[in-house]
Amino acid sequence: MKVYLSHSIRGSKGNAATQTEQKACCDAAIALGERISAEIPSLELYIPGANEEFVAIAYRKSYMTIDEILDVDCTIIDNCEAVIVYVPTDDQLQGGRLVEFKHAVDTDKPVICFNENEVDNIVKWLVHLIMTG
Repeated sequence: MKVYLSHSIRGSKGNAATQTEQKACCDAAIALGERISAEIPSLELYIPGANEEFVAIAYRKSYMTIDEILDVDCTIIDNCEAVIVYVPTDDQLQGGRLVEFKHAVDTDKPVICFNENEVDNIVKWLVHLIMTG
């Protein structure tokens, strides 16, 4: 099962986030994805932050806009069977994650939001999808 892990790239600072802060957001999402994948080895988990170097360069060089990046992300979601959206306890669903969440809803993808304290519940939710899908 291929699942899209939606997560913040720039964090709560948005456009003011430094490259270091963006890398920290991506690294946290990658670690979270590794934790989930360790519980479900058959899971194919797409983590945008794992591909962020290319995207960041394309954005900085004005090859792609935020809207174009999100359009590509939504196309990737189209090729996934579900979407899990990581929203840390000190954050809220907004920005690109909200766009991805709405796209999943609009295209009838199973989608769920979670925080760092709910990883076990996400694993159970994904296992249920795998077993019933």
